[in-house]
Amino acid sequence: MTGPTKECKGRVQKHIKDHFPEMAGVRPTVKTSNRAGETRHRFTFRKTLRSQNKGQFQQLVHLTADAEGKVLKVSVSR
Repeated sequence: MTGPTKECKGRVQKHIKDHFPEMAGVRPTVKTSNRAGETRHRFTFRKTLRSQNKGQFQQLVHLTADAEGKVLKVSVSR
C-alpha cells in the first residue's frame, strides 16, 4: 500500500495549522488502510504541551483523510 501523496500531506498540514496551531511543526506518523475499496490515511500528531499551572501533558491529534487529502474525521485528546 502506498502512502499519502504530497498534495494529501499538504492539505492535512494546512488543516492542522488552521485548527491546531500548536501542532503546526510536528511530523506525524501515518498509517494507510484500504476500506471498502477506498484508501484512507490516519495521521497522528503528538506533542508535549505545558498547562497553565506549569505542568506538562501530551496532546494527540488523530486525523483521518481520504486519498486526495479531504479530512474525514479529527479527534483530539485532552
